[in-house]
Amino acid sequence: MIPQRSNMTWNLLLLTWLFALVSTLSALFIGEVMGQAPCVLCWFQRAFMFPLAVILAIACYRSDFTVWRYALPLTVIGAALAFVHTLLYAG
Repeated sequence: MIPQRSNMTWNLLLLTWLFALVSTLSALFIGEVMGQAPCVLCWFQRAFMFPLAVILAIACYRSDFTVWRYALPLTVIGAALAFVHTLLYAG
């Protein structure tokens, strides 16, 4: 039987992958279907967000719970860019 902690870890990994996947698909929908061209900072944010969907999908498939070691830097840099972008947009 799988311990409760491992089950929670698996659910968290799956949730992070779903969040990255929805973010990626949303950005692609806005750009490709709605026709809104992203700005330069949006491109940089996407450069750090799009690989997360792939990395986390592979981690889910392989049950690699140490994925945080290589996904966290992408997340932190992308979040920092989003924060700066939000500050610039807000003025």
